[in-house]
Amino acid sequence: MVTPDDNNMFDVLEKQRQHQLQVDRVFKIVLPIVAFLLTVICSNMSIWSTLFTFIVLWIAFYAVGIKRLPIWHWVIVILIYALIDNILYYGQFKQGGFSRHFGTMFIFLGIVGIGRPYFDRWLMKK
Repeated sequence: MVTPDDNNMFDVLEKQRQHQLQVDRVFKIVLPIVAFLLTVICSNMSIWSTLFTFIVLWIAFYAVGIKRLPIWHWVIVILIYALIDNILYYGQFKQGGFSRHFGTMFIFLGIVGIGRPYFDRWLMKK
């Protein structure tokens, strides 16, 4: 038997789901643009580094921001990618290049992953 309180709860949950789908649609447009802009800033200056940095960032942003997978999985992925890219680009490990590359990706991945629930709440209050 469904009570009026249950109906209210279902209505609120449906409204929340609609808001989350709306945020997902916005993120599907915004996150690739952000990934591209960050790629231009943090990738090493080779075509392969730029291309693969964009791909890794786009997939990581999608996984953390839209699919809501654990952030730490994707931190490990970008850490491994940044190490490999650093060694392939410089021929050895360079601390400055690695810090710039991994640090930028790490900070913005955290912003997307941690900020998503706050963005959902903010949109629900409107």
